[in-house]
Amino acid sequence: MTLSRRLAVALFALCIASLVIPATALGQATRSVLEEGFVDELLLEDVETLRIRLAPIPLERLEQIQTQTLTRLEEHAETLATAIVQQIRLRDAAADDAERLAAANAEVATLLTRKSELVVRANAIIAAVERKGGVVAAARAYVSAIEGLVPEEPAATTAATPAVDPATDGEARLTKRVSDLVAVVRAEAAAHERPVPWEVPLSEFELEMQPLPMDAILARLDKWREILEREIRKRVRIDILLNDGAKLEQTLAQLQATTAEAGGAFDNVDAATIKSRLAERSQEQQQIINAIVARMQVAILLVERRGGDAEPYARYIAAATGQKLNLTDLSVLRAQLVAWFRSPDGGVRIGLNVAKFFGIVFVFWIVSRLLGRLTHAAVRRVPKASSLLAPVLVVAVRRVTMLVGLVIGVSMLGVNIGPLLAMIGAAGLVIGLALQGTLSNFASGILILLNRPYDVGSVINAGGVAGKVEAMNLVSTSILTFDNQLMLVPNNQIWNGVITNVTGKPTRRVDLVFGIGYTDDMDRAVEIIREVITAHPKVHDDPAPTIRVNELGDNSVNVIARPWANTADYWEVYWDVMHRVKMRFDEEDINIPFPQRDVHLPGPIEVTLTRGSQSVEGVGAGA
Repeated sequence: MTLSRRLAVALFALCIASLVIPATALGQATRSVLEEGFVDELLLEDVETLRIRLAPIPLERLEQIQTQTLTRLEEHAETLATAIVQQIRLRDAAADDAERLAAANAEVATLLTRKSELVVRANAIIAAVERKGGVVAAARAYVSAIEGLVPEEPAATTAATPAVDPATDGEARLTKRVSDLVAVVRAEAAAHERPVPWEVPLSEFELEMQPLPMDAILARLDKWREILEREIRKRVRIDILLNDGAKLEQTLAQLQATTAEAGGAFDNVDAATIKSRLAERSQEQQQIINAIVARMQVAILLVERRGGDAEPYARYIAAATGQKLNLTDLSVLRAQLVAWFRSPDGGVRIGLNVAKFFGIVFVFWIVSRLLGRLTHAAVRRVPKASSLLAPVLVVAVRRVTMLVGLVIGVSMLGVNIGPLLAMIGAAGLVIGLALQGTLSNFASGILILLNRPYDVGSVINAGGVAGKVEAMNLVSTSILTFDNQLMLVPNNQIWNGVITNVTGKPTRRVDLVFGIGYTDDMDRAVEIIREVITAHPKVHDDPAPTIRVNELGDNSVNVIARPWANTADYWEVYWDVMHRVKMRFDEEDINIPFPQRDVHLPGPIEVTLTRGSQSVEGVGAGA
């Protein structure tokens, strides 16, 4: 190719490039302008139409639409937050101006409606981005935070507001006034940019931070950390003078010299007074630090709700805001303690919290006593309720009530009861595993109370122990044996075995057995037993006593007697009848035979005695 042809090709390429590049740039700019208008158009569509229009758009453009939508949502949220702040101020400071308050309420209501519409459409756009594989966690968290931007209290209704005459220009003046107020609020600097940022109310600060995205909140946190660092440095300089006696004397000497050079008089004040005043100033500065920390904690919470990491700020607060006591100089220590006790955030607050704690515990103690009495009265009214149930329920109600009171009282001391409750739950699990046997007794005690197999004063035979029930709790039962021994039997041992309630019924059958000889008159013996039983005053006629020849035993003919008596008279009837029957048998020559055994041998035997011993020899074959 010749040189001239090469030059021609180069010139042609330059011409094409000069045409294409401006056209491309113009197309990108036009697309950007059209994109903004396109987003505004999308935000006016209903949700179903919006989803249809978003379907064919590629991910790159969807992410741009999402970014612009969040920008519009942020602008609207800032406007809403400003209106809510103005509404709160009018409600608190100008409640007598009904017109201004009604206009502010109306504006907040309108902005809330538009916010809800933007949130719904923003969620639809985020869902479209997510379906195409985009990352939407931060955007979704931000929209969720904006969705929670609502007034702390419902806006007051305007139904009671005096009607404005439409013929006058009152509506126009009202609109202008509201606009002026909104303009004043919008012109206010952010909380961290104000001269005394820590005096901004927490509610106003939270509303200001609520619509901000996570990056903006982190940026604000950096500003607040700088403010906190500056105020901590101020307190540290005061603490240096307070704790370093040499530094204090040197500084006083410098001030005295400077005052003398200026021709002024320098008042000498004793060191103890100066240290006391420095300690007070240090506590005042600490109150400012606490106020800044409270606002930073609100911002940290907002960051965590949006899925961000605010741990560095929390660690900085924990490490930098502490205040040390001077344990080497008693005068400084005394001044620090006195200033702390007088400080609203120190001793005064702790004293109030302690007073609240004891007050709550005392109130719950009274309530526990009242509930215990009510429980006791209620149980007594229940028919056939066990006498064991009342004391157990009373103790349980009182202890549960006191436990609730202690938890609430601890929360008044400023202790976070969430970890405390978690610790109590974990400790309960460990104790439950370690005390399985005791818990088994506890469960058995509850079952005994519900099923009522015995009561206080009952004579029972349970758990291998027989005696009278003296007392019972949820773990064990106290049984007084018949030989006056007090036995504590675990409830699990009683419940898992057979329980014999001897006094469970008002009447009881007395079982008696009499043996007579085979040569004695059986009918006469039965008649004597019947006469004795019938004559006893404590034997019941109904049911009638049963007297029968029951067994032809090895040594005697056994006659049984089954009279009925009151349970309390059981042993008296038993012993009396046994005694009287024996006396009558003796009178009638009826024998009660001893055990005997007849030995039958096959024939005669020869017995030889040798030195006191016996030997058997020669057993014959005779019968």
